Amino acid sequence: MALKEVAAKRFLDDILGSVYREGHWKVLILDHLSTRIISACCNMVDVMSKAITLVEALEKKRQPLTHLEAIYILIPNDKSVGQLIADFEKEPLYKAAHVFFLEKCPASLFSKLSSSKASKKIHTLQEANLAFLPYESKVFTLDYQDGFHRFYSESSMGKVELVDRIADQLATVCAMLGEYPSVRYRDEIPVVMDIATALQGRLDSYRFGPAGAKKTSELIILDRGFDTTSPILHELTYQAMVCDLLKLDGDIYSYYATTHSGERKEKKIVLGENDETWNKLRHQHIADVSKFVYDDFQSFAKNRKLKPTGSSEVSIKDLARYIRKVPQYQKELNEFSLHINLVDDCMRKYKGGVNSLCKVEQDLATGLTAAGDPIPDAMKTIMPSLFDRNILVQDKIRLLMLYSINRGGMTKDEFDKLMQHSEIPHGDTKTILNLMHLGVKVLNDGKVKGPKHKLKRKVRYEEQYEVSRWVPVLQDILEYIASGDLSTSYCPYLKGKGSSSSTASASAYPSTQGATSSVRQRWNWIPQKDAAKDSATGSVGAKAKKDLPTIIVFIVGGMTFSEMRTIYEFVTASGTHDAIIGSTHILTPKLFLEQLKELRSFS
Repeated sequence: MALKEVAAKRFLDDILGSVYREGHWKVLILDHLSTRIISACCNMVDVMSKAITLVEALEKKRQPLTHLEAIYILIPNDKSVGQLIADFEKEPLYKAAHVFFLEKCPASLFSKLSSSKASKKIHTLQEANLAFLPYESKVFTLDYQDGFHRFYSESSMGKVELVDRIADQLATVCAMLGEYPSVRYRDEIPVVMDIATALQGRLDSYRFGPAGAKKTSELIILDRGFDTTSPILHELTYQAMVCDLLKLDGDIYSYYATTHSGERKEKKIVLGENDETWNKLRHQHIADVSKFVYDDFQSFAKNRKLKPTGSSEVSIKDLARYIRKVPQYQKELNEFSLHINLVDDCMRKYKGGVNSLCKVEQDLATGLTAAGDPIPDAMKTIMPSLFDRNILVQDKIRLLMLYSINRGGMTKDEFDKLMQHSEIPHGDTKTILNLMHLGVKVLNDGKVKGPKHKLKRKVRYEEQYEVSRWVPVLQDILEYIASGDLSTSYCPYLKGKGSSSSTASASAYPSTQGATSSVRQRWNWIPQKDAAKDSATGSVGAKAKKDLPTIIVFIVGGMTFSEMRTIYEFVTASGTHDAIIGSTHILTPKLFLEQLKELRSFS
């Protein structure tokens, strides 16, 4: 399954397509989340093809267009529903309204909407089951950049509401994919069980029809404490390295390229799955990426006879000259220019100090030397780096965090001396100590007992780069689930293990015309006959690997790029399971350190 494709189909065919009439133009009204979701999976040409003449933000002041109908795609909350009602309260802004809620509409809001003047103008009212951001084909987020703080802060303010909100959003993921999974959770912090319980309640309420023959899929909810090493390490695969070391604006990379006229202009490129080269290389080690990009460029130059006479190879500096000389190849040369710039920027950072850290980090993370022997003394391993004033404070903090995890606890006196010798500013020691919020035993003061249940790590013998030996804990979890060996002490089932699939596929959007019947009654699972039709036509309920159970991983508190990569590698290697991963948000090492520091000091 490709989440972006499924989400695009839901939006274009099942939402816009359901009210499409050729020649009848409409206005599309979006709130913040629906704007983000649609931007992630569709382009404006696709949207306009559904007779959309204008796209506007719900929150902004809009001019009346009383000769046009409007399509509203909204999160059903007080603010959005209130604005919808206001649009028709006095002088209606539009001829009529077609309203699609991204998730289940609370009964109180439905009653409020039904009793308003807007209800007389609403021709369509449906639930779309699309309350998540499809980041990649197998990756989604719920767009909570503050999710880490809200779950790991000691304050309980707003946690109940957030738990319910996340359960609602995860239910839309399951509904879109046509899954009724067995729910599992890491049994360490109460909030994870709370989310699992709330989600199970929603799945039970909406289940419909007899179970199918497919083996039951599993949805496993983890907290960030299940693997505190992966968010800290310098990961040397392409995507993770770019997002860790380079300055991006979201997923936008800026660089300077030469036009065919010889002018140097800044270009801004979205790094995503629309770029075939990025798609192919993003999970490969930077050494392999560098070789591929360079060799591919040389091959292109040779085939197009771009090499100067007598030259054995083409230097990267020749790109600007080639673009001016052969403008017909500008598109291809610009693509090379993008990835050559990315690789060069990454390698410049790597050779500028990161290379000296990686082996130390890997020794601390794995507890083993590159030869496979236990490291004799973790302190001796890190001291040269801690005393090196050329190493950034943030990188020293990352080393000290890895040392704390490896050590498994030290006295307060030992910790203070280590901070002093490493010249860590007093305000930054909080970042390391706050690992204790995630269950890491930094100090031997009895305040953190460590995890109740530990996962037995697998021994691996694959050939690896010396500076990339760490395997994310998620890979072991996925393999244990696939083989049926994941301990129920580590991740218990909420209701017990299922033996067969969910049922039929989940409803694309349980639809009804008009605003008189309850939205809540239309949130269900579609009947078997409709599921069979979906499977045959390849619509929303159908899955590319329809006979394989799906492992849905959700991480509270952020997921890393290495964990995203792990999902793709697992699916490629596994012939028995499909898998997707989601989280509150995406973590880079820098963001992880910042969010740890923002927490209240552990006490």
